[in-house]
Amino acid sequence: MAKSLNEKVKNYIPNDLVFSILSKLPLKSLKRFRCVHKTWSVLFENPIFMNKFRTNLISIPHSYYDDTSILPNQYVYDPDNGICRSLYLLSGERFENRVKLDFPNPFKIEEPQFDVLQSGSITGILCLYSSNEIVLWNPTINEFKVIPHSSVDSVPPYRYIHKEIFGFGYDPISEDYKIIRYVYFSPVNDQSILPPDVNWEDFAHSREISYEPVWEIYSLRCNFWKKIDIPLPICCYCKGEGLYMDGICHWPATCEDDGQHYLVSFYLNNEVCFITPIPIDINFDENYIVQKKLLMLNGSLACILWYKYTTTYHILFLGELGVKESWTKLFVIELSDYIGYPIGVAKKCDIFFLKGDGELVYFDLCTEMIEKLGCIKRKHYSTKIIIYKKNLVSIEK
Repeated sequence: MAKSLNEKVKNYIPNDLVFSILSKLPLKSLKRFRCVHKTWSVLFENPIFMNKFRTNLISIPHSYYDDTSILPNQYVYDPDNGICRSLYLLSGERFENRVKLDFPNPFKIEEPQFDVLQSGSITGILCLYSSNEIVLWNPTINEFKVIPHSSVDSVPPYRYIHKEIFGFGYDPISEDYKIIRYVYFSPVNDQSILPPDVNWEDFAHSREISYEPVWEIYSLRCNFWKKIDIPLPICCYCKGEGLYMDGICHWPATCEDDGQHYLVSFYLNNEVCFITPIPIDINFDENYIVQKKLLMLNGSLACILWYKYTTTYHILFLGELGVKESWTKLFVIELSDYIGYPIGVAKKCDIFFLKGDGELVYFDLCTEMIEKLGCIKRKHYSTKIIIYKKNLVSIEK
């Protein structure tokens, strides 16, 4: 009897210790372990445990942010020169150190208006894109790689071509950088822009021809584009708003048919695609349209939801790709004043907001304090926050 009791004591683990261990697990593991024990199944209803889990989630440093700077991508209107690009690297505890980046024009023609893809550099490399060009750029060594055009870039007669860039990342299996894009065509409706010698019969016939859109993936190692099959529903994709994590490119999308919000996740190595519905887990208000922003918070995939011009922001974390129920709301930010819309994340838990007058502020999830970023000019054209980590290695090595 005594022996049996001793064995039970040895096998007993105090609940406090169990909760401490569980609170440090990834969200995916925690959700899977709910079936192990009855008390574990209701952990998400335990406010004490959830506070501890949230604290660990945002306070334990992630290696992704080691030795990183932030790069606010900004276009400023100049009355003399028009729209001018403004790129700065900001570092320091309060982003007080500022270094301006010079962006030489890699083209012999007039410089296109580039935007920076995604929310972070990939081993020190940024992917810049315009309506017609894509460039890989390593600011640390100021090296460029102009991405060649593909056969799809040949525009059919009397058609506009639209090229939407959705993902840039590194495939650790093949040790290759890859870019994903979607190309589609639309007919020319404005006859005034057609050449005077246009063949009207050919023009009328061309409008009856349907040109199928295509998905393409570019390999830096092969320096070549190829067509790929991505079975996705007809959606309105948010170009430039994606992010990369561990060999997977993610981007948000909204279905045109039913307005359902999705997360699209594309594995660079095997070219497999997952679609995860995003639940609109906020109080419904027919007077507002739900806004969303995909974020990486301290190494975890998250989505922030809010209504435009309101002061409440809901942050959902994803536990498992392809499983809608694995989204879990972990934070609700309630502010007294409107601070704009979120544009990115710096360090582990600083969420940047762009105010209507162009001022940048950031909200620290740990301290719940708002700080101003006074070193950035106002009267912006557009802006986003990019995490940048220096790398001295050449793009093509």
